[in-house]
Amino acid sequence: MLVWETMTSSVTNAGSPQQSGKKGKDKNKDVIVLMEDRLAEFNTIMSTLTGRIEDMDKRIEEFESDGDMEELRGEIQAV
Repeated sequence: MLVWETMTSSVTNAGSPQQSGKKGKDKNKDVIVLMEDRLAEFNTIMSTLTGRIEDMDKRIEEFESDGDMEELRGEIQAV
């Protein structure tokens, strides 16, 4: 959450009329860097989740091919 608060304050400060010249440009670069970091974090999370989903799909296919579909249904209903 700290990154979001920092990013929000950077966006707020970057738009203030008092800033001009190099300081304003630096603030804009900071916002861009923060957004790129958040995007990279999001991509990492999404790739991890995609891997987990693929693993679950593989396990379900194994259950179906082994004829254990009834066991799988029972486990799902138990949860």
